[in-house]
Order: sequence, then C-alpha cells, then structure tokens
Amino acid sequence: MEETPRAGAGSSRFTMRLRLEPAGPANAADLWRVHADDEVWPWYGNEKPSLERMQRWAKSIGDSWRLHGVHKWIAYDRVSGEVVGRGGLSRTPVDEDWGQIYTFLPAEPWVRVAHESRRPFIAHANWLEIGWALRHEWWGRGYASEIGRAGLAFAFDVLEVQAVVSCTVRHNVRSRAVMERIGMRYAGEIRSRGMVDGVEAEQDDAPYAVCVLLRSDWDRSAARSLQDRPWEWVADPAGGRCGVSA
Repeated sequence: MEETPRAGAGSSRFTMRLRLEPAGPANAADLWRVHADDEVWPWYGNEKPSLERMQRWAKSIGDSWRLHGVHKWIAYDRVSGEVVGRGGLSRTPVDEDWGQIYTFLPAEPWVRVAHESRRPFIAHANWLEIGWALRHEWWGRGYASEIGRAGLAFAFDVLEVQAVVSCTVRHNVRSRAVMERIGMRYAGEIRSRGMVDGVEAEQDDAPYAVCVLLRSDWDRSAARSLQDRPWEWVADPAGGRCGVSA
C-alpha cells in the first residue's frame, strides 16, 4: 500500500521574496534554465545538460512529489516571476551509496526504515536530503539560504521527518557555507561519483562533505523560537497557503 502524501505537500509555498513551485513536467524548461547556467552545470557533470534530459528529470521529480510527497521546488522571484533556481528536499534511495550516511545518523531503527511507496524507487522514510542550485545572476543575495530554511521548515514542521542531510563536493565552499548558515552541522565525508577539484571529468570516488540536522536539534534551535526566529510567515497574496522567509 502506498502512503498518501500529506495534504498540501505538493502545493505552492511562499517566502518573503520567492514563490516555490513543486517541480514537474510543466516547468522542465525552467529546470533546464537553472542547470544549463554556465556557472551551475560544471558542478554536476561533464557537459551541459540538454532540455530532453531535464524533461526526463522533471517527470521523475513529478512522480516523486506524487508518490513520495516531496521533492525539489522551482524558485521564482515573487515580483518579476523570473526563475531564480531550484531547491528543497528529496527522499534518498535505499542503496549502498546513500547507506554511507548511516554513519552520521543516530543508531536507531528509524534510520533504515523504507518509505511505504516502492515507486518510483525504494526510499528512506524518515530522513531527507536538502539542496539548492541558483542561476548565477542570483548568487550572493541570500536566496540559497532562503530556500534552505524553507526546506528545513517543510521537512520538520510539515513532513515531520527525523533528520535532514545535505551533501556537496568538498571544494564547493559556497554551498557548504549555506549549509552552516541555515544551522546544519558538518558530520564528515563520503565518497561518490562527482566532480573533483582540479579534474575536468567526473570521478567515481569524489569526496563529498556531509552536513546533518536532527529533528531534536531543530526543535531546540533558535530557528524554532518565536522571538528569535530568523524568518516570518508570509501569506500567499491570492489567499492560499503560507511559507517562510529567511
């Protein structure tokens, strides 16, 4: 039996500056605009992705929203409607690669529990991965942190998972800084296929820095304090759901 996604999981969310739309086939071209950016795609592979490749990925993301109740958003500027980037959460496959993360999580049964839905792949039920990618013209203005904080709030307050992890190649200092800025803690390194500093082609054993935030730490953090919260709730101008702002 497949788990029914929580009500509103696939709805639009709003931060102070961004509209976050669940990615899917309808915005494959916007996903391509992000990942075809000349400052973005070299972090993810050997060549600029084609629109066809992004269309296939967008369909997969849409399937995960439908079956797993979560995946990445496309972030749009609330004023201009311009594509800022993509980011948010996704469930991680139960496989040897992601199994490396077990070392950095508590030795508790929930870590290895699989999600009820077996499609589009067998995924972990109780912890998520968070990430972001912005078009270069939007760098340096806090948008990645805004997406990241919205993702953490969605993970812990809406989906009620036990942990969120984030991984990036060791030399991606900008992304690592965002992880720390939103309250995640460096846990160690894993090895997986990816880009290595100073090497042009993808490698099978690229070092990835791993950051983790547990639900217990989120609950105790200043980010959960009403008086110290580093964002505010903002309403959808059309009268719909709300989101959070960094």
